[in-house]
Amino acid sequence: MSHEAAPPGRLRREHVLSPITALAFLTVDGKQYLLAAEDTDIKIYDITTSRLCGTLPIFHGQPIHGISVPPAAEDHGSSSSSLESPPRILVWGGHAVKVLPGRIIEELIFASSRNDDDDLLSDSHEKYALVGATLSVPEAIAPDWIFDGRISPFDDNRIVLLTAHNEVIQGHVSANQKTLSLGLVQSPSRPILYSGNFFWVERDCVLVAAGTVFGEIVVWKCHLSSNLGIDVSDHGSKADDAQDEREKVGCDVLFMFSGHEGSIFGVHISPEIPLSTGETIRLLASCSDDRTIRIWDITERSDGLAEKDNGYEAQISDARQTGFGDSIVGIWQVEINSLGPLHIGDKIEVYSFGEDSTMQRWHLDLNAGQEATSRTTKIGEPNNSSQPPSKLMHHETFSNHSGKQIWSHAMIVNKKGLLIATGGGDGKIALTKNAPVHASRTLEDTTDNIGHYPRSIQELDVSPMYLIEEYQHQSPENTASISSFKHGNGKEMFQSFTFVTDDRLLVTTRSGRLFLGSFEGKTEWKELTIPNEIRTIIQSYTILRSSRRASMAFIGAPNGDLFYYHGDSGDSLWPIHKAERKITEIICLSDTWVPFPHTGRQSEGKSDRSIELLVTVFGSTKAELIRLDQNRTLVRQTEVRAPDEFIVTTAAWCHNYLILGSRNGSISIFGLSTDGNYATLSTIEVKIGDKITSILSLPRDSEDSPLYFLTTARDGKYRIYEILDTINNFQVRLLHETKPPFGPLVEGSWLFDKGDGKQDLMLCGFRSKYFVTWNVTQQIEVATIDCGGGHRVFDQVQIGGNPEGFRFACTKASQMKIFSQTRAPHFPLKMGGHGREIKGVSAASGKYVATGAEDTMIRIWDLGNRGEQQLCCVLALEKHNTGIQKLKWYKDQYLFSSGGNEEFFVWRITALESDICPLGVVCEAVFADRSEVGDLRIMDFDVQCLNEDPSTNGEGEDITIESEKSRTEPEFCISMTLSNSRVQSYLYSARRGFRLLGRRTYTGACLTQLRHLNFIDRCYPQVLTAATDGHLVVFTHVQSSGDETEDSTGILVTKLHQSTIKSMDMCSIATETGTSYLVVTGGDDDAIGVLHLYSPSLSPPTEPVPVQPITADSDTITNPAPSPDQTSVSASSREPTQIEDSLHAPLPFSCSQRQALPQYEVRNKFIVRSAHAAAVTGVGIVRLENGERDAIVVTASNDQRVKTWRLVDWKSASPKVHLLDNCYSGVADAGDLEVVREWYGAGSERVRDTNHGERILVAGVGMEAWTVS
Repeated sequence: MSHEAAPPGRLRREHVLSPITALAFLTVDGKQYLLAAEDTDIKIYDITTSRLCGTLPIFHGQPIHGISVPPAAEDHGSSSSSLESPPRILVWGGHAVKVLPGRIIEELIFASSRNDDDDLLSDSHEKYALVGATLSVPEAIAPDWIFDGRISPFDDNRIVLLTAHNEVIQGHVSANQKTLSLGLVQSPSRPILYSGNFFWVERDCVLVAAGTVFGEIVVWKCHLSSNLGIDVSDHGSKADDAQDEREKVGCDVLFMFSGHEGSIFGVHISPEIPLSTGETIRLLASCSDDRTIRIWDITERSDGLAEKDNGYEAQISDARQTGFGDSIVGIWQVEINSLGPLHIGDKIEVYSFGEDSTMQRWHLDLNAGQEATSRTTKIGEPNNSSQPPSKLMHHETFSNHSGKQIWSHAMIVNKKGLLIATGGGDGKIALTKNAPVHASRTLEDTTDNIGHYPRSIQELDVSPMYLIEEYQHQSPENTASISSFKHGNGKEMFQSFTFVTDDRLLVTTRSGRLFLGSFEGKTEWKELTIPNEIRTIIQSYTILRSSRRASMAFIGAPNGDLFYYHGDSGDSLWPIHKAERKITEIICLSDTWVPFPHTGRQSEGKSDRSIELLVTVFGSTKAELIRLDQNRTLVRQTEVRAPDEFIVTTAAWCHNYLILGSRNGSISIFGLSTDGNYATLSTIEVKIGDKITSILSLPRDSEDSPLYFLTTARDGKYRIYEILDTINNFQVRLLHETKPPFGPLVEGSWLFDKGDGKQDLMLCGFRSKYFVTWNVTQQIEVATIDCGGGHRVFDQVQIGGNPEGFRFACTKASQMKIFSQTRAPHFPLKMGGHGREIKGVSAASGKYVATGAEDTMIRIWDLGNRGEQQLCCVLALEKHNTGIQKLKWYKDQYLFSSGGNEEFFVWRITALESDICPLGVVCEAVFADRSEVGDLRIMDFDVQCLNEDPSTNGEGEDITIESEKSRTEPEFCISMTLSNSRVQSYLYSARRGFRLLGRRTYTGACLTQLRHLNFIDRCYPQVLTAATDGHLVVFTHVQSSGDETEDSTGILVTKLHQSTIKSMDMCSIATETGTSYLVVTGGDDDAIGVLHLYSPSLSPPTEPVPVQPITADSDTITNPAPSPDQTSVSASSREPTQIEDSLHAPLPFSCSQRQALPQYEVRNKFIVRSAHAAAVTGVGIVRLENGERDAIVVTASNDQRVKTWRLVDWKSASPKVHLLDNCYSGVADAGDLEVVREWYGAGSERVRDTNHGERILVAGVGMEAWTVS
């Protein structure tokens, strides 16, 4: 297939990340796939491999709202051909509906499976043919908004649609798939609906549940006709009574429920559910604006009860949902899980999906109120009592998405149980594997195999007295030798425990007994044989640690004795060392040795078989470094003296350096001195007020690679440092500091070897009452355990070779709880992004993109190569407390962010030579010069580096890691606009912080945009701003006058829009005679504004000269947008006048003073009216052409259109505007637009990549990447 070059200015969408609006499972040849609606397309995923099989475009400019797949493998009396031919897929969105032939999806799946590389498929002729076939599928338009749809499971080519006015529309697909006809409209009444649901009862009958705006639920039957009858194209124009009567034919109202106190947001009809009594029941679940879930009995009775009894009394249960802790949140969807068998005791699962982006599981107990209502109520009969006969109990919460709202979900039963897919507003697709009713196991369940349990997480409860009594009974000969020691109130308690391996747990009790639990195969426990003299030593106090690499445990006693346990040495303890005092900590340093990738050898020649321990004692800063040989014999003992008041909590080797972490957050680095001991090289005072919990050395690709190590702490952050060791200088530099999405207690870190030469960084800690394991590299949550919270004794271990497997042990209420997970309860099928509207997007020099949203998060994305694999999130930064307003990069080295409450942060960015964490980010400074109120929003800002090498032009630089000594500290001028109409400028450097340059105030109108024009004395900025009154304002100096009075001099004001200027971009062209500024704006008046601002060349003034303000009049030449038949319009202009649009120094200043003052004049301005159908919220100047006389401009709007324009002769008196392209955008509520200028080459040879066209990012509710030819 030939690929001709597109005409200049044409748009092509390359990538979209948008909310997942519909989901449906599809089974093809026994394999399960997920159909996911993203904007106008359906993407097909293999749920086993998480591979994207292909993308099918469905509609033009209409997002998909629903997908319906007929039930698989059901016998409805249809012909056998229905089992052989692929099912048809019903898709709808808004008023539009299509029925896709199943063969298109099957052929796309098969074509994808023949290509290991998805990129090969994307350019294949076969893929384009399938896409063309999809677009050629006939599309029908319904007369009303479609809420639900079903395709007949009886293979008779029929469909039914439910509209927003409780109407059922029948449709028919021709056998050759060339026509789709919509016909008969049926409705018993036409209330306005917020939700609806179908259930196909019989071949010619569907059951309808309709949730209304006013809180009522209508349940009715629609008897379908083989004759389509009424043409929906005439619907609405025949309002006579005869047609109304025709539409009511075949409609039987079964129930009218009105128990809710708000609009009905979701309804779901279950199939008939068999009960343990032999009866069957059909239920209806509903959720409402009143934040309740209600379950109703809609079983059709055959005992002759009157329909008037089918009222609100048929309600079964009422439960209130809570989210965000104790706060109540809205519920958008609800579904009854009736796909699998019922639980014991007729318990039914109900799932709800809320605006807090969580999925909640509830258990409906049909027998909860059976005794109270058995004499008056039967299943299927109305309940006249005030107490519902059943109980709905909350069981579990799944937080698999970020931000707000789960937009879609789907359920299916496979061999492993129930599988639930959820799609969020964050663009993420999460798969959750169902677990049956949770029940803890006890020691009596030791014959069960944890690995064979269907549940993803198993909990084992162990009592110390049960262990003792059980094994005293098994070994009565040992009873007499057991110590009679009892602790406290006489109850035996667990004292300490550790995982020796991933399937063996060693436990000590307060009476000095040791038990070893094994979880390989059957769960088994045994007691170690400990001599009485050792038992006496270790009773009441032990420090128990392990080396999982050596499968050994170490026990420190209060008298300084150090013992070890190893399975090969027998079931006892063996002494290895005697410390001077009570042992307070044992750290196995040999477990921290990091091998070089690809070679497997240990760094610095350390042996795999030797064991190193760091032992600390009470009341001393001196620690002992002990080495054992492969026979577990002490072969070396070295002293390590920590700084004063340094209490060691963790330690690790970082290549040749020993790093210790303390209880107060300090970190000390030691090197081997000439006397054979370890001396302090550097101490880092990290003022966190809590302890360092782990230290991890990051692997190096070679011996010349940088030395990185990572620390975690109880302040909720993890940090990455670099060791810079030269001949005469030793430095430690902080490169990364951020919070994982849990905390505030981060307790551990380790590397998981994936087996392909790559490793993932893992963190663990506590979030509220949950223990969380987080994969930093993959940005996914591996496990979440409800253990009661932190500040308790615990240990955890990852199951070898299993990225989702781990074990966790803790004490709770005098018992030990052991959790085992062999698979994650949920995993992401597709990664997402922000869960709220994106307000700011900024691109570095082609490599990274930063986005900020109302969810207060900043995400940094790797833009990647052109194609489907763009926009991979590498970091998520959480520090802002309010929604992000604006973001700006300086090269790839600094990122600046602003938001509400006058929040402004400076982030230092560093590229790391590590696949585990490729980017380091540190919040270098926090803006502190806040107003008295402190609640203003920083609307916009601009940043200029003042000591930049002019040869770089601020763009296209590689990221280099330099030492602090050789690095030139950049100094920035930062100007910002606040929501109180104020402009303020600062000098900023990392060493000196923020220094105020000056403040200026406009009028009562809020300033929304700001750009730097020029600088006086190399630091005082001249700025261009835009306001909510439609004016552009030039401040010729922002300089402090030394007093608090407002300075009204040096201002140029010109009107351009009728209302708020929502977006602005600017570029400058410098010549010997002066500088021309092209300013393009987008307004709330749906218009695009263009301004030619000019500044003659002047010698730099020695000091700023004050001038009087001159304001332009309100008349502005306007032009309409080109119509579809008119590709361009003339742009009228006027010559500027000295009074109106130029700024000159008025008398009484001398001529020399006027010459010294930079001058600005508006040479031309015009607007294009009705450029969009809504506010223009994003605008970008793509490039200049034809000797910089023409400009290509791109705009984005709330009308979900992206347009490109050519400004012809924008400097002249008669410019023209050409509309080049007009494309639908899937980004709703567009908040920002960014032009990505890509570079290639290295160093001074880096040049702009203009061969492939510029890339455009449009951000709002989702994000899109476009290419402009």
